[in-house]
Amino acid sequence: MRVGKGCERCRTRHIRCVIPAGASACTPCSRLGRACHLDPRFQFKAVHHVYQKSNGAPARFDLAWDEEQVWVDVSRPATFVLETNDVLAGDEKNASPDDKDRSPTHMSQRGRGGNRELYREDIDKARAGSPAIHENEPQQNPSSGPLSHTSGNESTLTLREASLMRYFIQKIAPWADICDVQSHFSTEVPRRALQNSMVLKAILALSARLDAILAGDSDWEASTYHGQCLQLLIAALDQAETNCDENMLIAVVILRIYEELENNTDQQFHLLGSNRLVNLVARSASSGGLAEAVSWQFLRQAIYASIVQYQPLQLEMQNYERSSMFHRHDDAACANVIIYHCARIIQLCSDSPGRIVDREAWCNISESVNEWNRTKPMTWQPLRYQAPDVSVDRPFPELWMISPPAGIPPVMVYFEVCEY
Repeated sequence: MRVGKGCERCRTRHIRCVIPAGASACTPCSRLGRACHLDPRFQFKAVHHVYQKSNGAPARFDLAWDEEQVWVDVSRPATFVLETNDVLAGDEKNASPDDKDRSPTHMSQRGRGGNRELYREDIDKARAGSPAIHENEPQQNPSSGPLSHTSGNESTLTLREASLMRYFIQKIAPWADICDVQSHFSTEVPRRALQNSMVLKAILALSARLDAILAGDSDWEASTYHGQCLQLLIAALDQAETNCDENMLIAVVILRIYEELENNTDQQFHLLGSNRLVNLVARSASSGGLAEAVSWQFLRQAIYASIVQYQPLQLEMQNYERSSMFHRHDDAACANVIIYHCARIIQLCSDSPGRIVDREAWCNISESVNEWNRTKPMTWQPLRYQAPDVSVDRPFPELWMISPPAGIPPVMVYFEVCEY
């Protein structure tokens, strides 16, 4: 038996865990407003052997249950579980018929080590119930087919799907929303996923892939969701000329992030699809709401692909010129404006024959960049700046920023590209 000390979060971070008398949470967790998972006051450790003196010399005695050991009856609610992969596999046998039909054979390649965040633990526990692609799966309307709804508070998602959805909301969407004050990827995109199978499969594929990368696992689950989403997306793209909606653009942009995570084999398939959709929905970048947020997210993806893959920027930039970003003065709008100017420079250079850039167009962009630099908000000024100094193990400059859009490296890179 040993005395439990500290909570799980403090032990993981190797910080001192102080628990006031009678409190249900430690001081660090209370100060940060986080859930505090305290261990039981006493914990019992399995003993397999003991050391005792025998004839004056120390000897080891292995402990084993006698075959005639008498065991007492245990009340029905108590359950003893050995946490192994066999338990995870056994959970599939107890799944509901609906979940069974949607669940693949479980692959025991977990190999998880160390303590992780709560959402990671939920994902690991739910991994056995992940759905797989089926050849004979009934097809829905690829563009707007809603998921089946149930009455009351019952969810249509399995535990694994719900865990991946939460993973997307908590860990992936904030990066996509860094230049969006309304956080559409964290709020509206998950709502669309509950109504649109194509968006749902795209989210599940991206979350499963990032989860597998961080855990060092096989991406079989992500590939399964990816294949399901592609089936719906290909059918939707065939009808895009007559029935195009923003759900297709959402799915394509999310799948583009999925492709970027595999940079060794990035074929830009969804980048090409996004070009077609963005240019087809001519006003999506200036229509406001979710469509505009997704369009600006795609513009950042297109800039990245154009620079890395040495490809021209095949976008109609006039779609972005009508955006409300040029009439707003918040930090997110300021970030999007410099991203737009960076895209104009890349497009101007790639479209110039013989690398001869039109001087008048270049001067107009240069003046716009200088004007942006003069009028950017005060929140874009660093609270503290330290120049790089290799002698003190600081190879890069250190900046403390107030505004999240100003603090992300890509935005500063866009400005440096424009200045160059």
